[in-house]
This record gives sequence, structure tokens and C-alpha cells, in this order.
Amino acid sequence: MGYQNPVISIKGVDHGDPAVLKYNGMYYLYHTGPREIPVYQSTNLVDWEKVGVALHASDDPNHWAQIDLWAPEIIHENGTFYMYVTGAMRNEDGSANDEIRHIGVATSESPTGPFELAQEPLTGEWSIDAHPFKDEDGTYYMFYNVRNDYTKGPNGVIGTGNVVDRLVDLTTLSGNPTMVVKPEHLWEGNKEHSFFWNEGPFVLKRKGTYYQMYSAGFFGDDTYGVYYATSSTPMGPRGMDDTSWKKWKGGEPILKTNEACYGPGHHVVVKGPNGVEDFIVYHGYEPDENVQERRVRVGRFKWEGDHMWLEPPSFSELPLPEAPTFDGRFLQSITDINKGLTDYQSSNFHFETNIAFHTKEKLQTDIFAFVIDEDHRVEWSIGVTNNTIKTKVIKNEIETTEYEAKLASNYNASAYHFFKLTKQGSSLQLYVDHVLVIDVLVEDRKAKGEVRILVNEETGSCKGTILTKA
Repeated sequence: MGYQNPVISIKGVDHGDPAVLKYNGMYYLYHTGPREIPVYQSTNLVDWEKVGVALHASDDPNHWAQIDLWAPEIIHENGTFYMYVTGAMRNEDGSANDEIRHIGVATSESPTGPFELAQEPLTGEWSIDAHPFKDEDGTYYMFYNVRNDYTKGPNGVIGTGNVVDRLVDLTTLSGNPTMVVKPEHLWEGNKEHSFFWNEGPFVLKRKGTYYQMYSAGFFGDDTYGVYYATSSTPMGPRGMDDTSWKKWKGGEPILKTNEACYGPGHHVVVKGPNGVEDFIVYHGYEPDENVQERRVRVGRFKWEGDHMWLEPPSFSELPLPEAPTFDGRFLQSITDINKGLTDYQSSNFHFETNIAFHTKEKLQTDIFAFVIDEDHRVEWSIGVTNNTIKTKVIKNEIETTEYEAKLASNYNASAYHFFKLTKQGSSLQLYVDHVLVIDVLVEDRKAKGEVRILVNEETGSCKGTILTKA
């Protein structure tokens, strides 16, 4: 079995600027809308069902987000969902005022909404296409698009460029935007060379290098495509004059128009159902439709050394995203999850789950273990009142090593948090909310074992549990 692109295509609807959130094993997709942000749901990234409207534009005549809700991107932190979205104010005739566009934030307790818009935007200048990026130390940055004198294209022609600023908290920018990329070439604009774009940022970090993917060209035709730039730092020291980021090959595309899709771009990268495969979710025009309606497409993303490869658009049937070796994403019972995990012993693996606690009665609560045999195991526990993670290595009933790490001071144990455990050789790494907190060395790098969840069902619960053999 396979799938064919586009994966979301509703006649009469423009599906521009798609973004995907993975939460508790389920995928949620959002895209641009005139006055509403729709939300779709999927278990495999390719079969989507619309489940409602996540955000409505404001009816307040003084609000910053009255119309043109563009490029939503959503994160989950500590029990709250944050949607970063562009909004515009209306002209007297009801149309959008292109001179007054801002990015701002809306919040919700559910990935499907309803999201509530903040009264004030995040920025004071013209801005679109917000992308929140969480660094390895837990620091958040906002990459976004601006249009000013610093972002002019070739020959001083009007253009937009991407900048980055640090988020003081998830609803406040530091107010010190720094240049990332701006238009430098004629092919980064429309065919008339009267406007230029570097927009739609998305950032990854690999082996100490930051990769900012972006879209360039005119979003309304076949000049649009995906590019990337690299840097050793997310924010350089020289503000809007900074040149820390360097475009790959000076500005060559890695995804562009072909016979199957016109204008592919404005994307996100997301892990597949097995937690290992990477996919790009983007929009594009169908060549045979001849309408200004962008469709949602999904393709594979791979690293080739230090270079990123994106699967070109195709008419062909494509292989479905791979399932995990053990799929317990939607099992409700921890007992049933552990029964499934017992069948899979591995020396190298990727394991993930999401844990929430319903009580703080116990100061230190076991969460899971890597069991090599009954006399040799590694156990992790969480301090739900002092926000710590402890690791102990037990061999022949003797605790030989103990590690302890602090979690965020505002860690809310009653909310679901993402836990990832990976083993590669002798390294056993634990991530909490995508931040590496503890790295344990296992004596025997080839040692096989099983993962067990130790959470007591009376005090906590798990969702979205998977294990994939590496």
C-alpha cells in the first residue's frame, strides 16, 4: 500500500502554509485561512480528517488579527498549546490592509482549539510567517519574516527577509531581531523582478550546525521553492547587519517546480509514526487545476552527510510512512503497553511516550526502565514536587551509578510531557520535551534489553507510546 499527493485537496479551499503538530501520538495539521484556521487530524501523516476550526479572526475593529490568518505554527509546552499566526487589519471595504500585518500568539488547552488570540501582537513592525524554534538547551527563538529597508532584493527592489529574535517567554520577544536571510538573486523574486521573497522559515539543528530552511520566489507561481542556509549560532552579534547565516551553494533550491507540482514550499519537517523517519509537509499548486488554490503534500526528508535531500514532487504512488516496531500510541492501559513491549528486545532503539501525573502524593515516582535482565537494569524516576529526574544503574541489586538532572522550574507534572529514550551502542539518552537531560553509558554496548513503563496507573497515565528498533 502507498499514498499519492496531494494528501489534502478540497476544491474551493486554499491550503497554503501547512504546519503539523505531533501530540500524544496524533498528528494535527493547520493551514492559512481568510478568517478561520482549520484543523485536521491523522495517525499516519497521509490520511487526514477535518475535525473543526482551531482559530477565528477577531471581530474587534481595533484588533491586529481581523483577517488573513496566515501561516499558523503550533507548539505544546507545559499543558498549553501556542499558535503563532499572522493577522492583518481590515480596510474600510473589508479587504486586508497589506501595510498592517503582524505576527502574534493564540493559546488553547487543546490542539483542536478553540484558540484565543492575544490582545496585542508580538511585533510592532510588518511581519509574517512565525516559526518557534527550541534549541538543545531549551531556549526558544522566533524566526519570522519582515519587510523593511534591510530586506530589499537585487537593485534595491522591495523584498522580504527572515530574522530571528529570542523569546523571553512564549508570548514575549526580546525586541532584538537579527538578520538571517534576505533576497540576493533575481530568481528569488517574481518573473517581473518587481518584488523579492525569502520567507517561510523552518529551523533544524544537526551536529552543532543550525539549518534554516526557507522559501523563495513568488508564492503565487512556479518560481517558488525551498532553500536553506546554515550557521554556527541561531543569532549573530550584529543585529540587522549580521551575516552569520550562509546560503547553501550561495542560494540553490532543494525543492522546486516540476511536472507534478508548481511552486512547492512553505513547509515544516516532522517525524513519522515510527519516531525516526523525517518528512516534509508543504504546499503546492496542481499543474492541471489552473486555480490559485494550494494543496497539502507530504514527502520524505533525508540527510546526505551534512546536506538535506527532499523528495521531489511525483505523480507516483509513494510508500506509506513506516510504522513503529511496537505501536502502543492508542493503548489506554499501561499493563497492555508493557505486554506489547515485552516482545521487543533490542540493543539499539528509539522509544517515546507522553506522561502525565494525576497526583503529587509521592515525592519521587518511577517512570520507566531499560531491563537487560532481572539482575541488570537502568531505572528513571521523576520528582513531581522538586522537578528532578533521577537515573540509577542497578546490577546484582547494587546501585552502581546515579545521575540527577533538573527539569524546568515551572514543570507541570499534571500536563502531558514528551519523553524520548534512545540507545545507540553504549549511549542511553533520555530527552524530556525534546531536551537531552541525561546520558548514561552502558558497559556492554551490544546488550539487548526491553523497555518497561513503571508509572502506576493510579497516579499517572501514558499516551503515544512507540518503540522502533534501530
